[in-house]
Amino acid sequence: MLTGSQELIRDINTQSVIQTVIADGAISRAAIASRLGLTKATVSAIVQVLLDRGILLETGSGDTRKGRKPILLQINKHCGYVISVNLASDTVTMVTANLMGGDCRVRQFANPGSDGELLGLLIRHIDEACAEWPSESRYGLLGIALGIHGVVHHNKIMFLPYASFQKVDFVSILGERYRVPVLMENEANLSVLGEWAHCHTTNEMLYISVHSGIGVGIIMRNQLVKGKNGYAGEFGHTIIEIDGRPCPCGNRGCLEQYASERALFAELSDKKGIPVTAEVFGELFRQKDPEAADAMRRFVKYMAVGINNLLNTFNPDIIVLNSSLTMYHAGLCREIEAELHNNMKRYCHLVPSALQDMSVLLGGVYLIRNRFLYPRMQ
Repeated sequence: MLTGSQELIRDINTQSVIQTVIADGAISRAAIASRLGLTKATVSAIVQVLLDRGILLETGSGDTRKGRKPILLQINKHCGYVISVNLASDTVTMVTANLMGGDCRVRQFANPGSDGELLGLLIRHIDEACAEWPSESRYGLLGIALGIHGVVHHNKIMFLPYASFQKVDFVSILGERYRVPVLMENEANLSVLGEWAHCHTTNEMLYISVHSGIGVGIIMRNQLVKGKNGYAGEFGHTIIEIDGRPCPCGNRGCLEQYASERALFAELSDKKGIPVTAEVFGELFRQKDPEAADAMRRFVKYMAVGINNLLNTFNPDIIVLNSSLTMYHAGLCREIEAELHNNMKRYCHLVPSALQDMSVLLGGVYLIRNRFLYPRMQ
């Protein structure tokens, strides 16, 4: 039996009520009490506080054959909004969304390379986004989430292999300017949160993010796994070639030196004598270019090796693959599965990402939403 202070128990019950309303979409007080095993008086008291705070709304009546129709409750998704940013080495993508990840407005601009210019551009776009949000929002800007393509620990960048802004104090600068929480997290960790919250009902999930590097977001027992120092999920730095290609992490032969989009496109660029981007690669692959086809085969081979290791390490319910390559090859996940040859193959449920690059942005929204809804549970 759970024991603790009355304040802790109240916080836990409040979180359970909010989560039940989010999961159901529209639900009555009586139904919440029945589902959670709480008294109606306890639920009514919690709901009244949430109504007063503007977090819940009463919205119409539920269907019933007899008696008074119950009043339904919903999350007030317009009570505040979130800004979520994907800070990649080449581009910066920003989304403004309501509390539940709806009403999305996306902006994208090139990463200028200069740290000062990057910060100035980011502030300008955030200012413009804030000016566009409806003035009737009760709480306004709830927070800013930053997705980093590197290792993050305690809201600080610990390792950033392919960009130069590691020393920029985004958290302090943006926090002081906008007076809201600024949360920084690894891009793959945000991605698994976004896909998990919006697309998959499971408590054991891996999300492989293949871009300039290769990272894995890990959900185990409904919890994000980050490790002691934030290095959990650095899948791209697992070694697959002894004494292989040098990597910025200090090792040699890391997976991302062979199977990341950066590595594949760089090799193809050398062979073709032209800059190869994701779009160029897609066109070459559609035209059945032999060198593009060979690059895809190598990607399948290396990812199968890596996924085999993940299956044996974590035994997840589902693995989600996010790469631009899945957009050009619909059967990519099936081909990777076909390259798995041990007994773990039967447990592999590998699917392409449903959200693609929106997953990291919606994961940021989810992070800020939880910080706002459950401030004492963080």
